[in-house]
Amino acid sequence: MNEMEESGGFEKDETPGEDMAGGGFAASLGDIFLEPNKVFKRIDAGLQWWKAFIVIAVLQVIIGWLNLPIQRQVLSLNERGMSEEQLSKALEQMGKFGLIGLILAPAAIIVIYLICAWIVNVGVNLLSARSDYKKVLSLISFTGLIAMVEQVISVIIVRSRGIEAIESAEDARVSLGLAPLFPDLGGFGAAFLESLSVFSVWYYIILTLGIASIFRIEIKKSVIPVVILWIISLLFLYLGKLFGGGAG
Repeated sequence: MNEMEESGGFEKDETPGEDMAGGGFAASLGDIFLEPNKVFKRIDAGLQWWKAFIVIAVLQVIIGWLNLPIQRQVLSLNERGMSEEQLSKALEQMGKFGLIGLILAPAAIIVIYLICAWIVNVGVNLLSARSDYKKVLSLISFTGLIAMVEQVISVIIVRSRGIEAIESAEDARVSLGLAPLFPDLGGFGAAFLESLSVFSVWYYIILTLGIASIFRIEIKKSVIPVVILWIISLLFLYLGKLFGGGAG
């Protein structure tokens, strides 16, 4: 009986917990956008992180596959001024290693999620005795679906314009935030605006609310680990632009 009480009345916390929270994984795919509080309850009851990760991994592979022709077109424009021989070799390497990149994409995502969950959990651990790395990882995974929507929309917009319409690297980028209002802004300022796109802000808000709900933390305090995560993401975004020639 004691074991039952400690586990919330069930020996296994996955399916029973999801049912008690009013739904399960399939419902959570939509609820994270419409009724995130339901997803928070399911995560607290035992909704597993890997389910959302599989969906994200599949989406990332599809997005990557749709992006390959876009990347090839941008490279063929030769904005970096490579010689014909260098350009030919670069295009050949892209053809050879492009598919390998698609295969490795899910592995890269899981590493990023594990690190992000660790960063957030460190903050949660300082604020709540209820801290639980697996629950943080589940929250990171399901809120990650929001960030994926931005990538889906961006690649759809670029592909709908037509690959042949890409005449510069800028034509291959779609910004869903304030960046287009400041086209001449570069460096850290551009990275800052890009980090606060519509879907990025939405992601951080839901992540903040999720931390507050699952771990019983005041919202003004649950902002702390999220801000830390955002700052780290901003730095990596800036470094990517700095060493990637402004590509984003």
